Amino acid sequence: MKRIFVAEDDFVISRLYQIHFQRNQIQGSFFTTGKSMIESASITRPDLVILDFELPDIRGPEVMRELHRIPGRETVPVVFVTGRATPEVIDSLRSEGASEVFGKPFSPLQLIQTIRNLTGVEAG
Repeated sequence: MKRIFVAEDDFVISRLYQIHFQRNQIQGSFFTTGKSMIESASITRPDLVILDFELPDIRGPEVMRELHRIPGRETVPVVFVTGRATPEVIDSLRSEGASEVFGKPFSPLQLIQTIRNLTGVEAG
């Protein structure tokens, strides 16, 4: 089973991830700060990371840079889900290494399909 890390400080959105992950048999680890996600990723390699752009301690792009500096984590796919999904922000995040960027509100089904595509997991 693939391990997905999610850094999201909004309880409702985090709960939405949890519900859809459970329905689709996806193992998720949930964090409310970027620092806690980075600390965990330095111990356990995630197969994919989902980041909010605005976290209470560190902005999402910096979390992605820190993650990719950890040895063995340089190629972990990162998906952003943000209310800041303007064309400029999307282009900037992709140029910095984001695999995908979703605006809020987002389609949970599209997110699940993206997770499957980026981690090589077939629908069950």
